[in-house]
Amino acid sequence: MASRGRQDFFRGLTAIACAWALAAPALAAERMATLALPAQPLNHALAELGRQARVDILVSAAVVGDRRAPPLRGRLTPGEALDRLLAGSGLEYEAVEPGVYVVRARRGAPPEAEGPVALPELLVVGVRTQNVDQRRDPDDIQPYRVFERSTLRAAQALSADDFLQTWLTSNGDASQAVPRVPRGTPPSRSKFSFRDPNATAATLVLVDGRRMPAIPSQVELVQADVGPIPLTAIGRIETLASSSGALYGLGAVNGVVNLVLDRDYRGAEVSTTVGSGKGGDGDYGRFDARLGFSTDDGDTALMVSYGQKRFNGVAYGDRREASAPLDGSLLGPYQWPSRPSGNGTTLFGLNGPFVVGGVAMTKTYIPADYDGSTPIETVLIQNAGKSAPGLAPAHRDRLLSTDSRTDAVLVNLRQRLWRGAEAYFDYIYLSSLDSYPTVYGAFSTTLTPGQGPAAMISGAGPIEMVAPLPYAAGPNSTRVITRRFTAGMVFDLPARWRGGIDYAEGSLRARQLSKIVGFEVQASSVITSGAAPGDGRTVPNPLGDQARFVADLEQYHADWAPPAPYSASHLRDISLRASGPIGRIGDRDLTLSLTAQQLQDALPYITDLPRSGLSSRTRSLFAELRAPLDGVVGVRGLELQAAVRRQTGRVQIAYASPWKRLDTAADLYLVGAKVEPLPSLLLRGSFASGGQLPEPRMLTLSSFTSSSNLVDPKRDQSRPISAEGWFWHVWGAPADLRPDRTRTYSAGAVLSSPLLPRTRLSVDYTRIEGHDLMVQVFRGVDFYILNEDRYPGRVVRAPLTDADRAKGYTAGRIIEVRDLSENTGASLVESVDMVAEHDLRLAGGRLGLSAALTWQPTLRRYIPPDSGAYKRTPDGGTPKWRGALGARWSTRRFAASATVRYIDANLPTALPERTTIDLSVAFELPRPPGASETELRLGVRNLFDRWSEDDPLKRRLEATLVARF
Repeated sequence: MASRGRQDFFRGLTAIACAWALAAPALAAERMATLALPAQPLNHALAELGRQARVDILVSAAVVGDRRAPPLRGRLTPGEALDRLLAGSGLEYEAVEPGVYVVRARRGAPPEAEGPVALPELLVVGVRTQNVDQRRDPDDIQPYRVFERSTLRAAQALSADDFLQTWLTSNGDASQAVPRVPRGTPPSRSKFSFRDPNATAATLVLVDGRRMPAIPSQVELVQADVGPIPLTAIGRIETLASSSGALYGLGAVNGVVNLVLDRDYRGAEVSTTVGSGKGGDGDYGRFDARLGFSTDDGDTALMVSYGQKRFNGVAYGDRREASAPLDGSLLGPYQWPSRPSGNGTTLFGLNGPFVVGGVAMTKTYIPADYDGSTPIETVLIQNAGKSAPGLAPAHRDRLLSTDSRTDAVLVNLRQRLWRGAEAYFDYIYLSSLDSYPTVYGAFSTTLTPGQGPAAMISGAGPIEMVAPLPYAAGPNSTRVITRRFTAGMVFDLPARWRGGIDYAEGSLRARQLSKIVGFEVQASSVITSGAAPGDGRTVPNPLGDQARFVADLEQYHADWAPPAPYSASHLRDISLRASGPIGRIGDRDLTLSLTAQQLQDALPYITDLPRSGLSSRTRSLFAELRAPLDGVVGVRGLELQAAVRRQTGRVQIAYASPWKRLDTAADLYLVGAKVEPLPSLLLRGSFASGGQLPEPRMLTLSSFTSSSNLVDPKRDQSRPISAEGWFWHVWGAPADLRPDRTRTYSAGAVLSSPLLPRTRLSVDYTRIEGHDLMVQVFRGVDFYILNEDRYPGRVVRAPLTDADRAKGYTAGRIIEVRDLSENTGASLVESVDMVAEHDLRLAGGRLGLSAALTWQPTLRRYIPPDSGAYKRTPDGGTPKWRGALGARWSTRRFAASATVRYIDANLPTALPERTTIDLSVAFELPRPPGASETELRLGVRNLFDRWSEDDPLKRRLEATLVARF
């Protein structure tokens, strides 16, 4: 398999190399902005232009000197604005990549006189990246949310995941970025789930526009973990909460998050963060350091970053709120509760009330100290309507958050080869280690009124009995190491085109060690029936002495098989890209971006399953066209965008079975436009498609013998089908199973005002329609036999013989029944996103106000009728309202901020309404020897001590010290 993979890889490399596309950051058309700049010093004007036009401008204070800039107003592109600001100044600018400009002395101009310059040392708004995606903008045709470096630096957050949990209100995952077992493996992993809490597989995570190695989970590859990446190492975060397969390929169904790393830092910086809950528990810390160096001529640049993050876990016993009594109203038959049990044995009526001593009740409990001296009927009646209070001792050390440590090492080397050509090498190393006692729910079983230990209880429905012991428990540790290295070259091409090539290879290794002790299968049946197992062990009596009941129940403990201790995934990505103008319309460039890519993900093997593994390889050709038509067709500010991607894929899977191959292809599209009918109003709309490869578990195909006691409607009516012998039951994926497909329609408006140039309000409507979704229907053989005509081809029969005809049969005997997955599912998401920003000068400083609000009234998943498939996302599967509000006032030496985060209540998923408030202050400290700047930040998170299992740390204090050299 490895040899075949290498041959396929090099064949793909050769094929792609024949394409004339070459890699580079795409050269996008400049976007117009409403600008209002007074006459002022040029360095201030350039800083203000960068903020209003949302671009980065890199310039040295020594170059600017004491030059002044004229006033500037109107609708202009950044290039046009720079032309006017720099006219007659002896300076010029160069667009080094989309949205990034360098201002320098005009070539051939006399050098400036040397001497002191009474201006800020550096206008730090420039950035260089190896981001292979176009630079996206919040005023783009699609409704991107973009968070710039200055916003990330000022945020009171420990990671990109932590930051987006507050400010990206379209993120359907409502939890805080705290290491917890429900977050997956590892528990400290990042988690992005746009629009739908179950949509992690449909939300694509990129770093510098490239994919990261995915986390292996059983026989699946799930969303990559970028949690260890320090927030200080990120230059910008671009997010899109809608389908965009044409731009990003298969997997970008519900959205995309792209972390663009900061590659242009020069100097040294060290920062340390410590935090702790008010009781001194749940303490955590973060240490970040980075060093940047470049030669005097700028031809060589090296940057190294390191980040470490630690959390100490919080146990259920440390949080009184976590010991709320169980509520059995949501339990169904044979369901065991996920919450810890109270300090006693609780009984729930599953289908209605049950009766004890003539008293009807829906629940009751037996205290942990019950010794049998009081009649049990009396105890049950006294506690009618109540659950066992408090927290059982066996659950007190169960962790709400885990002990964890993450490490990150980022290395970037750039080397200019010749004018217009640059080579680079990039390395990312991420590590996480989580330690925690694994605990699964509480032991429970179903009692039948009038039978066994429930002989004195009467009622029509079963009774769920929950014991004060975990269902399973044991120590656990998980270590995950992710690596990705990228090498490439970018260079100029004729006719103002840019091109290059890059190759990325990554790997992820996960090691999980655990020793889980659970209960034998017969424990439930022994308790229910009251019959001894025959091996001398005592029958546990849940309605008797509780100390004895717990001791007897512990006799039925058994070691569970541990999970596979080791798993790994591999990633290979080779891309060739080119972009540049293909013509001019009026005075605007019509630009085209081209990409050819081969991507391969692999799960080489599954340790505990021989002959198992997974391989997914896709090839794609991509083109994106941007056409600014402002003033050409009589429509103000008109710009068109069109993109298309042809992606073909092959998925191979073996799950303790022979290798199965699925070939698939997808054509993905994007069309959109924006106009500016008024100077203060931008209207935009787009249509985009998305696609998702089948989940590997849906590709397994297995056959086993089966039979049925039904009477075949087309054969002998006097005997069951089983009398004719066995037939094959085929379960799994058909050969023509297609990828999930989605369509996204978005429309929105962006409001701004020349009178308030730093004010922006956007409102966008998004509708994501899923169609032809893959569904494992689980209908069963009997259903297909009884409904054969409704589902042609699912029941396979032998040819009808003459002997059969003589007996009056209308079909041959059954030889196979196919219970196969289908492309018959559908889904619908409707959402409205609102973002408001305002920036003004106040009291000698600058006050920045920001607000984000998402209203999501619709989240549905449709499954075919007569199906046993699980409806994952019912209506109300995510909060309908999520919001964030922030204010920050800052001067040169001081800043204070407040952030409010709101999540609506959601009864179907038992999520309570939550509002949390964070406060912080930052101020400059006296500089120690050798330091150019030292900053202290103090903050309090969750000011009002709000409790939720998603944020078990509650109120906590933080302190951060930053020193730059």
